Amino acid sequence: MNPENLTWRLLTAEELTNIYLNEMRRDFPAGELKPLSMILNSEAAGTAHTWGVYEDDALVAYLLMVRPMGCEVSQLDYFAVLPQYRAGGIGAVLLAALPDHEKGAQAILIEAECPEKAEDEAMAVRRLGFYARCGAKDTGWTEHLFDAWFRVLVLPCCGGKVRSPEEAVRQLADCYRRTMGEPQWRRNVTFYRPDGVEVQF
Repeated sequence: MNPENLTWRLLTAEELTNIYLNEMRRDFPAGELKPLSMILNSEAAGTAHTWGVYEDDALVAYLLMVRPMGCEVSQLDYFAVLPQYRAGGIGAVLLAALPDHEKGAQAILIEAECPEKAEDEAMAVRRLGFYARCGAKDTGWTEHLFDAWFRVLVLPCCGGKVRSPEEAVRQLADCYRRTMGEPQWRRNVTFYRPDGVEVQF
């Protein structure tokens, strides 16, 4: 597959719904998936957007992004290449191209499932390795989001400076505060320093 033949475009609510029902429920554990209504509401409110990557009319991959107004970073919420296009290196190509599409973001924040807490530990290890090979730096912080545990990673972009681990996590907390609202995000999201101590932002 030639990456130059791929087209990126923002998805409509109907397209995103179809991807959620037909692709995301297969690609991600149930405990890792936000409710579809929450994702659609975020997109309607302008705090999130989804890229569909196509070869001609065929969907190759999807990338759900969170970037509320006023945030200096973009959060990679969900990213998957469809099964028939995997194992050819296209995922790394798309992640490398993502900063060019997230105009103005200083960095991209990534949550990768903690292997020791994952339903599929081997898959979680592969995901962490993939992001590391693509230049994402592990902050050492962990996050408990709804029923899942994640490592917080930072991918610099657009010439932006790589933030300190704490500042990166603070920016991630700010994304959740702006998208979920104060009471709900504090109920559903908890951050822990590398030494395991919980931190309130």
